[in-house]
Amino acid sequence: MAYEKLIKYSATVLLILIIAYLSYSLITGYYKEKIETAKKQERTALQEKSQTLEREITNLEKEINDLKGQENQREWLDETFGKGASRLSLEQKNLTYDELEQLVKAFFAYIDEKGYVKKNKLTGSAYDQYLTMENDLSKNVPIISGETENLYNLLQNTAHFFRVLGKERVCLVKDILTEESDIVEFAMKLSYVWYTYENENGIRMKEQPSLEVMYDYAAFFMNSLGGKSYILRRDSNVRILMSFYSVLIMDIANDNKVNTNGIDIRPFIKTTYNDITNYIGLFDKREYLNVLDKLKIKYNIY
Repeated sequence: MAYEKLIKYSATVLLILIIAYLSYSLITGYYKEKIETAKKQERTALQEKSQTLEREITNLEKEINDLKGQENQREWLDETFGKGASRLSLEQKNLTYDELEQLVKAFFAYIDEKGYVKKNKLTGSAYDQYLTMENDLSKNVPIISGETENLYNLLQNTAHFFRVLGKERVCLVKDILTEESDIVEFAMKLSYVWYTYENENGIRMKEQPSLEVMYDYAAFFMNSLGGKSYILRRDSNVRILMSFYSVLIMDIANDNKVNTNGIDIRPFIKTTYNDITNYIGLFDKREYLNVLDKLKIKYNIY
C-alpha cells in the first residue's frame, strides 16, 4: 500500500514537474519571442534613423555646396551681365528702368556671342528674333476655353509653339535652354521683371507683351492639356519655374480683373510651393518661397 502511494506520489510530482517545465518553456519562449521582436524592431528603428540622418547629412552637404555655388553664380552674373544682375529682385523694385534695360541688352548680347541664331540658320540678332517671336506668339495665343471640344483644338494646342514659331526658332530656344542651363533661372527672372515692370507713373517698358497675352500663356500652362504636356516635357527646374511664374502672372491677372477663364489660383500656389520646397538647386529658392508665402496669406491658404 505504502509502495502504491509512493508511486502515485512520484507520478504526481513528475507530472507537476513536467507541467511546470512545459509552462516554463512556453512562457520563456513567449517572452523570448517578444524580446527578439522588440530587438528586431529596435534594430529596424535604428537603421531607419541612421538612414534618415545620412539623408539629412547628404542634403545639408548639398545645400552648403549650393550656397557656395550661389555666391559663385552671383559673382559670375555680375561679371557677365553687369552689377545689377545679382540684385534683381521679385519683391523689391530695386533697379531703375535704365538698369533693367541694360541687363536685358547684356543678356541678348551674351546670346549673340554664343552664335545660337546663326547656328539655327536664322538672321539678325537674338533680340531681333525675340521681337519676331514675341509678336507672333502675341498674335497667335493658344486655346484655353474649348480645347477639348474637338481633336483639332487639342492638336493645335499640343503643337502650339512649333506651329507658331517654326522649327528653326523652336530649336533656337531649345539650344539656349540646354546649353545655357546655368543662366536659365536668371533669364526667366529677368524676363518676368522686364515684362511686369512699371515706373512710378505706371508706364511699362517697351517691347513687353500685354497683360492679356501673358495671362493667356499662364492659363495655357496651368489649365490646358497642351500647356501641361509642354511643361512636363521640360527639365525639373524649368518646369517648376514656369509653374511659379505662371502663378505670379495669374495673380496679377486677378488684381486687374482679366482672369476671364475664372481659373482658381489656390491649388497651383500649393503645388508650386511644395515643388520648390522639395527641389534643391534653385539659386533664389528662398525668395520664391517668400513670394508664395505672401500669396498664401493673400488667398487664405492654410
